[in-house]
Amino acid sequence: MAPPRSVPELIEDTIAEVLLRIPPDEPAHLVRASLVCKLWRRILLDPAFLRRYREFHRIPPLLGFLRNSITASLFQSFRYVPTTSASTIPQPAFDCVRWRALSCRHGRVLHDMGFYGVDLVVWDPITGDLQRLPKSSITISFYSSAAVLCAAGSCNHLGCHGGPFLVVFVSSHDGRPAGVRCEVDRNRNGALIGDNIYFSLELGEKFLKFDLGNNSLSMMDPPDLYNCGVLLMQTEEGSLGLAGIRGSRLCLWSREVDPKGDAGWVPRRFIKIQKLFPNNTPRYRRSVIGFADGVGVIFV
Repeated sequence: MAPPRSVPELIEDTIAEVLLRIPPDEPAHLVRASLVCKLWRRILLDPAFLRRYREFHRIPPLLGFLRNSITASLFQSFRYVPTTSASTIPQPAFDCVRWRALSCRHGRVLHDMGFYGVDLVVWDPITGDLQRLPKSSITISFYSSAAVLCAAGSCNHLGCHGGPFLVVFVSSHDGRPAGVRCEVDRNRNGALIGDNIYFSLELGEKFLKFDLGNNSLSMMDPPDLYNCGVLLMQTEEGSLGLAGIRGSRLCLWSREVDPKGDAGWVPRRFIKIQKLFPNNTPRYRRSVIGFADGVGVIFV
């Protein structure tokens, strides 16, 4: 029989349970809690508590986003834009002029250091580590896209830093990916669903599927009713989804399999977003531009 726990141990366990329930969407709350006393700070810095904290809340908060832009000297560049009052991710400690963020997933960011994906770098924004990738052996064109993901088979992706990773790069040579006359959309990130990565082709006329398991490519059609600027994403159930703007509504679709085994696009939700925009915003200026993987946030 285990000996009874002391009063200080019971107090520490109770405090840990209280701190465990601090919402993760504002990191400043955890910082302030760590300043209360040495005991609270020790609990909050304990790796075992941090693992419990991530597992308890499961869905990570949106702390910010990476914005690609063109500088005054017409160079491409990126910067981190925090969405909370206390940012846990510092601005890059390196010169990122001419850099462009291509993909962000599983705690890593894939960057293009120059033009058209010739020089690729994987950056860990938490640790600051940079890893330059070898030159690609495929023909590079302006129409290209890429995706970075964790390659550890048993990882739950709640805190995977420093482990193995995988980069998938796709480029349309002479306007022909997988033998079809259509360019890869370089402004749309790839969507990771299970062992498959999906890329959008220009104007959303086709979708490209890359199977990580057997290293193969295939093509998919969009829904019958779609508009330019649709975005591939993961649904709440973990299946392939699609988001797009139609008029004043945000339209969400999912790829589902019917009882006969045939896959098709099914409309899921139509969300009115008219009131989110100023009255003088033209409808043609509204489009879906990004999706925060694992967080469930859509950028319009």
